[in-house]
Amino acid sequence: MPKNKVAIVVIAMIIFFFVVRHSTFTAITLGEKSLSYIVYPLLCMQQKFIEPFTAWKKRSYDMGQLEKKIEELQQKHDMVCAENSALKGLHCYAHETKELRDFNKKYLLQRGHVAQILARHFSLNNHFFFVDAGSSHGIHKDMVALYNNAIVGKVTDVYPWYCKVNIITDVDCKVAALCLPSFIAEKERIKKGVSGIHEGINDCSCTVLRYVSHLESVNVGDDVISSGEGLIFPRGFALGTIKSVHKEDLFYAITVQPALDFEALRYCVLISKEHIE
Repeated sequence: MPKNKVAIVVIAMIIFFFVVRHSTFTAITLGEKSLSYIVYPLLCMQQKFIEPFTAWKKRSYDMGQLEKKIEELQQKHDMVCAENSALKGLHCYAHETKELRDFNKKYLLQRGHVAQILARHFSLNNHFFFVDAGSSHGIHKDMVALYNNAIVGKVTDVYPWYCKVNIITDVDCKVAALCLPSFIAEKERIKKGVSGIHEGINDCSCTVLRYVSHLESVNVGDDVISSGEGLIFPRGFALGTIKSVHKEDLFYAITVQPALDFEALRYCVLISKEHIE
């Protein structure tokens, strides 16, 4: 009998431990399973929301850095373009004014002012330029406008930053002139010649030479230069060449082809007569 009790007790203990162990395993499994119902939606949220948001935030940061870099590069690009444009402008200006600067050096016109033509006006009533030099640059009325060895006109109105230049094709612009045969040597050009008055007729392609005696010898192709008589225009600068000659009662009717293309001119030198002669 005692042996049977011992066996029963052993069997009972084995069953108890098995039940306890089985109960503990089941409790842990249920807890983990219950926890998984909470964790799984969080994991889903992590995948669907948090990770995309983190990636978007990283991309936004990267985009911000890239945009900042692009802005810096754009600023550098703009600066380079501006410098390039300035250099091109200086190169263009140097090229376009080279003849004027050479002319200034040749004739020692240190007091001459190279000016750009801002606007030009050609009508049946008058011909003039506005150029970017005024009283603030030392420009005053009756200064002469030159281009190379040719006369452009004279300053008639002066403002602080610009002035008005009546060009030689204007009807009110008159220049004491000499008509010289084109074959005369350079040294003799200033000493000899047929005198007259060069006048504009408000025509860019044509001017006239008046008061030339029909007793003088004048031919098509002869040069017309300034004689220097008067208070404004200096001596020895080109006005044009004779285009046609017709005898009238006392004087010739002479038309002149201007030495300059005033519609294409972009720069000129402004200077006083006394600084040339």
